[in-house]
Amino acid sequence: MPSPITIHPDCREFVEVIEYLLSQRQSELDNRLSARASQDNIWGPRTWTRTEMQDMVYSSYKQMRRGRITRPPRREVVIDMADYLDCTIEERNRLLVAANFPPIDPYLTGKLLQDCLQPTIEIAQSLDMPAMIINRDWRIHFLNTQMLRLYELTSQQFESLPDEYRNSLRLIFDPDLPLYPALIGNRESWTRMARQTIYGFKTANRLCRFESWYQNLVNEWMSLPEFAHHWQTVRTDISFEQDPSAANLTPTLLLDALIPNVRVHSKHSWLRPLIISTGYFQFDFPQIIAFLPADEQARLALAEIGAITA
Repeated sequence: MPSPITIHPDCREFVEVIEYLLSQRQSELDNRLSARASQDNIWGPRTWTRTEMQDMVYSSYKQMRRGRITRPPRREVVIDMADYLDCTIEERNRLLVAANFPPIDPYLTGKLLQDCLQPTIEIAQSLDMPAMIINRDWRIHFLNTQMLRLYELTSQQFESLPDEYRNSLRLIFDPDLPLYPALIGNRESWTRMARQTIYGFKTANRLCRFESWYQNLVNEWMSLPEFAHHWQTVRTDISFEQDPSAANLTPTLLLDALIPNVRVHSKHSWLRPLIISTGYFQFDFPQIIAFLPADEQARLALAEIGAITA
């Protein structure tokens, strides 16, 4: 007869969460509901059984269930287990708390986001360059005056756009939106920008891949021309410098943008994106995305339309 399962009290909650998550993943497979199986993941295809998890992530789990392990694993192992299980942020935090570790801070939404946006808008408006504010879903929350001048928009025209169109990734791929014609003229520049923006979105939201908002956005963007190809081929397990679109180009991203309302100077200008985080870390959101002239010709063009000071 198999020996009875006697889990140490300090590990009981952790085991219960693991067993629940394994059951959930197996149920999704049985019901053919698992979007997780098609997502980028270093673990590859999985069946989400105890044996597989023990072999791939945490070999001591069997001994833990027998009571021979008296405390949950270290935090790095818990994170690996959460990655293997393709956890949402809520599931990941349940697992961390069960292992006696602090949860991951959730991304800002609702009033917390609005409270953070106000001072961020004040900063963006004070910049002497075109700038916009995005959140981690890449939705554009604000365009400063210089950015509006760059593309001959009014704040009323921007605010009249449906919410789903006010997204920086959609602006890059949707031929019906105003930014697309200004960027697609230089195919090489557009391709690198599109792929690097996808890389940034995937990297910043690695822990959000199974949140409903993330899934809904990606499904929506899949209908846009060329998006599916680039989304499926941009890899995040390597640095972006190894992406084919980055070959033979400058180490930093430059955009060849068509500025439609320039009269005296060249309409085509090279711009250099500048990311300004509202927190201490690279992927704190909301973020300000500003655009600097990359050369004298671009500076003169931006000065002509009042997007920077001459």
